[in-house]
Amino acid sequence: MSGFTSLSVSFQMAIPLGGTSSSGSRSAPTPAKPLLLCIALLILAASLRNEFGRAFPIRILRSKTSEPSPITRSGRALWSADMETGDLSQWSVPDVPGGANAGGGVFNSGFATASVDSVGLAHSGLHAAKLFANTLNTGEFPTSGTRLFRWLEPEKYPELYYRVWFYFPQRFVPNGNPPWWNVFQWKSKRADTSDPFVALNIGNRPDGAMYFYLYDKNAKQSYGQSVSNIPEGQWFQVEAFYKCSGDKTGHVTFWQDGVQILDVANVQTRYPDGNCAWSVNNYSTSLNPNPATVYVDDAAICLGGRCP
Repeated sequence: MSGFTSLSVSFQMAIPLGGTSSSGSRSAPTPAKPLLLCIALLILAASLRNEFGRAFPIRILRSKTSEPSPITRSGRALWSADMETGDLSQWSVPDVPGGANAGGGVFNSGFATASVDSVGLAHSGLHAAKLFANTLNTGEFPTSGTRLFRWLEPEKYPELYYRVWFYFPQRFVPNGNPPWWNVFQWKSKRADTSDPFVALNIGNRPDGAMYFYLYDKNAKQSYGQSVSNIPEGQWFQVEAFYKCSGDKTGHVTFWQDGVQILDVANVQTRYPDGNCAWSVNNYSTSLNPNPATVYVDDAAICLGGRCP
């Protein structure tokens, strides 16, 4: 039979179960004889066990999900900002905004500003960052944007996890030429320039719903997704993994409310002689309706896994 090995067990034992007396009558077994019988049965059982153990080897395979994977285990928070200071100073620690040792900062261009809202709209606590942009193109300012930057952690660690909570009070349509709306990005700075490398942009579905797509500015390549739309009038979470690499070993992954929506590997994510910096933004050439305000809260950067 397939799957079985042949079994041959042979042994010889002199185990008299009852003797005969000189008179011809059978004598009763001695007390030692049942013990010998038990020993014989045990030997037989051991032989069978050994044979079947070889015929059916036991293999216990560890489940691949029995240990946390690098993209699902909880990481260690290196930095966070909940805006409960009532201002945006957390984005600059360990120094004051604009200080020589600032780990980040707020940068505005065109008609855009960042402030802290304390009207109870926060995701947690009492405060959230308010990002305002007026994209009215006056010729002098073809784009408008406000950016909350962190560069301290990305410059120190090439592989990090990022998290932020967004609130879009209504639907917006980027309608520039070409249309784009950058709300989350990594830039790379070298001696003579500082450029976006990878950006999380917002587009619109045929029915008008907003959604995220990834834009690789260095390769001039966009990556779409059909997994999730952007909710309007409610807080939701965006997480990312970014491997900062000067060659095509970089990696970018995004999750929306815990569901992976984008994953792009083998891409260059910084200049070979440049650094990496991360920012949350409200940045575009043209949005409808205009002006546009979005809110962010509970931002974090984590090492070794997704932010807890």
